[in-house]
Amino acid sequence: MSIVENYNSDDSDDDREKKEILQRMECFNRLFVVASSSVQLYYEKYILKQPCMDSKQTGETWIREILDGHESRCMINCRMSKMVFTSLLRVLETRYNLQTSRNISSTEMLGIFLYILGTGAKVSQCQERFQRSGSTISRYLQLCLRKFQGWPLI
Repeated sequence: MSIVENYNSDDSDDDREKKEILQRMECFNRLFVVASSSVQLYYEKYILKQPCMDSKQTGETWIREILDGHESRCMINCRMSKMVFTSLLRVLETRYNLQTSRNISSTEMLGIFLYILGTGAKVSQCQERFQRSGSTISRYLQLCLRKFQGWPLI
């Protein structure tokens, strides 16, 4: 082999090595972009939380305002007078064992139930109105429905 051939083969080996290194670096860069994007998505979804239900007026406050306010507000939102609402609440508490839980009063439970039935509101609308999660709204709606199951139809 001549010196020129040796030089050319060494040169092509260097070029191949450089190409291989560049390919590895490019592959590493792609993996880095994918990994960092995944970390960013995870952070935004599970760690960086922005409160959703952040109104100053809770569901309990709203129901109290309805019951303490003008008669027409109770009729519009619950489809019954304030007197009927409180009587129904008393019956549910005494005869059908509707109890205030650790996080929600029986008044608010009945308010959620009647608001959905009376206005046709969706769970998402109730979430905003009562400042509760969808699962909480559904849980107490079902609880009130079960309390009414044993009632005779008039």
